[in-house]
Amino acid sequence: MIRPRTGFILALACAMAPASLNAASVPQPLNDTTVDVGLTRDTAGLMDMARRVSSPGSPMYRQYLTVHQVAARFGARPSTVRRVRARLAKAGFGPARLDVTRGFLTVDVPPTRMKELNRVATTLGPLVTGVARSRYAPRPAGDVVTAQTPTPGGWPSRTGTARGCTEGTSVPVPREATVQAQFPNSLAYVPNQFQTAFGFTPLHRQGIRGQGTHVAVVQFGAGYRPSDITAFATCFGLGTPRVRPVLVDIPVPNDPLLSGGTAEVALDIQSVITGAPEARVSVVEGSSNASNAEVLSTALDARKMGGLPDVISSSWGMCEYFVQLSGQTGAPGSEGRRLVDWVSAAAAASGVTMLTAVGDTGAQSCAHNVGPVPVSQPDLLARVAGNWTGWPASSPWITGVGGTDMVLRRDNSLRRQWVWNDRTTIGMLPMVQTVIDGVTMTVFPAAGGSGGPSRYYSMPWYQSSAGLPGARRATPDVSMFAARSLALYCSAHVPGTTGLDGPGCPPPLRGDGWFSVAGTSFASPLLAGGVALANQVGRRAGTGRVGFLNPLLYDSGTTGSGAILDVVLGNNDVLATRQCCWASAGYDMASGLGTVNIAGLAARGRRAG
Repeated sequence: MIRPRTGFILALACAMAPASLNAASVPQPLNDTTVDVGLTRDTAGLMDMARRVSSPGSPMYRQYLTVHQVAARFGARPSTVRRVRARLAKAGFGPARLDVTRGFLTVDVPPTRMKELNRVATTLGPLVTGVARSRYAPRPAGDVVTAQTPTPGGWPSRTGTARGCTEGTSVPVPREATVQAQFPNSLAYVPNQFQTAFGFTPLHRQGIRGQGTHVAVVQFGAGYRPSDITAFATCFGLGTPRVRPVLVDIPVPNDPLLSGGTAEVALDIQSVITGAPEARVSVVEGSSNASNAEVLSTALDARKMGGLPDVISSSWGMCEYFVQLSGQTGAPGSEGRRLVDWVSAAAAASGVTMLTAVGDTGAQSCAHNVGPVPVSQPDLLARVAGNWTGWPASSPWITGVGGTDMVLRRDNSLRRQWVWNDRTTIGMLPMVQTVIDGVTMTVFPAAGGSGGPSRYYSMPWYQSSAGLPGARRATPDVSMFAARSLALYCSAHVPGTTGLDGPGCPPPLRGDGWFSVAGTSFASPLLAGGVALANQVGRRAGTGRVGFLNPLLYDSGTTGSGAILDVVLGNNDVLATRQCCWASAGYDMASGLGTVNIAGLAARGRRAG
């Protein structure tokens, strides 16, 4: 998912050992730790139901349950909830919040009492499946880049911007990187270009712009400035945005001037409305120590959300190596990971699409998550430079979204696309040694779309039935453009900070709040806007929601339908290890099945209903 960075990631804290790898770019946890207590539940029954209602050709295809029905049929029994709550309360832990799927209880625990909580959970025996606490908070999963050299082929026409709008109208500049760095506005594609390139425009022309749909974007310790969303929408003629916060374990919305993920949440919202300008957007804001499962479960709570979302998009996560470190004894089968799988399967059974950015660190996700590595620790460098994909995008119940690069024709249609990799496309070095605070460190300048085999999950049915080789869950599932995303507007600047390694937005290099961004954190919410349009088409046709996307995407009927645009060029081997992964015809772990044409997806989804 997206991680702010500078050109050489020097803004990040120096990670001297795995225990200190989470120091960069996100607000530090609050005094209490959010802990999920897993309850005995019918996981196998839920996942069987989710598979049946999500698979084209199944007699139960799209016969979705409500979230309440999911909880009643597969969640913890009321007697289990009562007994566990009573035991926690007796020990002084509480109040214990029951999630909407009845899969777990959440409590806020002082760090000094964690061992005691674990002992209490042990006394509950089979009523409790585990205790989940992440010592490594989720972090934005991509890269905010203020300048980047464009690929050859020239810049297509930019249309649709309002008179006086500074973005999308900047003058052409020479292609030399040193000159372009002074003009970041010249380096960003704008909404009408994405709309044309990826098939949104045919639906927009039919009046399908997301009316009546609902998109949720989840955030951790990140706030946004509503006026920034309005400025972006006004500039590009996207109407009046309908955006509201939904709070998780915090009393007031996250302050953008105090948030390390301000640019992330602004990017997510602006990406969604690029694809679905008239969709309702709920920003699910958790505290910086909220758990993945708690925030995702809140997004399924129709009462809190003002209605069940069509699609949930997340641009936060970590490489799988960190999940292993943050889990309990017996990882990788950690309870925190199992709870996210549970909530994601509940979303699938309810017909809610769940998307997550795989990450912006190529096939070696952990290297960039770690940040600079001391050259005196070659063992750590060897560990993190191996193939690690991003989580929770690797969950079999989530659609993992990777990244591509592209050149457009003058009419903004796709001329060519390839796997996003800064090393191969613009010649950034895979590794560089530099001195930070007197210590010689290895840093990783190049970014690229993440992907590769999961170390935790076996290959799910929809990939094995499609004939993919291997035995492990392969990521990503699909990709969207991520190399040089859209012109982001973000104006919550904090004096004395860069916005890359602290709170607020990066300061603009030109104009008042415009700058260029890159990352799969753009790709996932852009696709979420497309799913909203596909659901709108489905409702009009009487076929309903597309739901969990992966079985439909891998179904043989989707191949050649116009829904998928194959990517056959490039690789995401950003560290030049020659281990993984290269684009090829059909599925590959560099770009997945390819990029998504939204009009084609809507047509395929309607036919599959």
